[in-house]
Amino acid sequence: MNVRIGTAGYAYPAWVGGFYPRGTTQHDMLPYYATRFAAVEINSSFYRPPTREQVTKMARRSPPGFGYTLKVPKSVSHERSVDDIPAFKQAADHLVATGKSLGLIFQVPEAFHNTADNRAWITHVGAQLKPHRVAVEFRHRSWNAPNLREWMEHVDLDVVSVGVPDVPTLFPRGLRIANRRIYARLHSQNADNWYEDGKLRYAYDYTEAELREWAVGLKTAAEKDRADEALIFFNNCVGIQAITNAERLSAILKEVAPAVRVIDPPQPPSLFDEE
Repeated sequence: MNVRIGTAGYAYPAWVGGFYPRGTTQHDMLPYYATRFAAVEINSSFYRPPTREQVTKMARRSPPGFGYTLKVPKSVSHERSVDDIPAFKQAADHLVATGKSLGLIFQVPEAFHNTADNRAWITHVGAQLKPHRVAVEFRHRSWNAPNLREWMEHVDLDVVSVGVPDVPTLFPRGLRIANRRIYARLHSQNADNWYEDGKLRYAYDYTEAELREWAVGLKTAAEKDRADEALIFFNNCVGIQAITNAERLSAILKEVAPAVRVIDPPQPPSLFDEE
């Protein structure tokens, strides 16, 4: 099983000096990030669909072998409007043409419960975004149904595994697999701050034990041949916890899970032939 590990976003000024070398400008962040990770989740598309030009520039600023996922706009996931789907899909289509697309992430809010109407909306959006691979992140516990995997496979959508605290109303933490694929978003396990603003919600540093719990789940999925690939993104991007947690999970997997192939950052071409 191939595993790509990265973070949710990369353009954080607070990372300069801790992750990015001092003096790094936003323009230079992506090329540097791509020397350390093989994938990134783009969250800016949540606020507005990227243009073809933006996607082209983004793809050019990373080496061959690097991959992106794009987050579906909130106008679709939170406001239930289809107005932004054509522009978003056009950008996603162009990313595929660059060879660097890893799919789309469709995160619905906690107020979006498991109802027939909402299931129909998810199915409709998934159909509108074909042939892209779409992973759906649920927030409300009502989606934790015994037949969720079977239903997701029936509508040809992936289900997102979440790293969240033990809050009674939240979709529960843990590894999920549908369509032989894992897409995980690790946010925080701090229940006290979950309903605070983003800076407090995502100010969380995963412990060694918590990272090893995810590593064991991935190891088991690989050994039982339940999935072909996994995308793991850390969203605890306050400070550089996401960076250190992502790097540590990668190291743990290489140590304990020989059936897992962690995709390392693509290496830039050499200026000289090897002798």
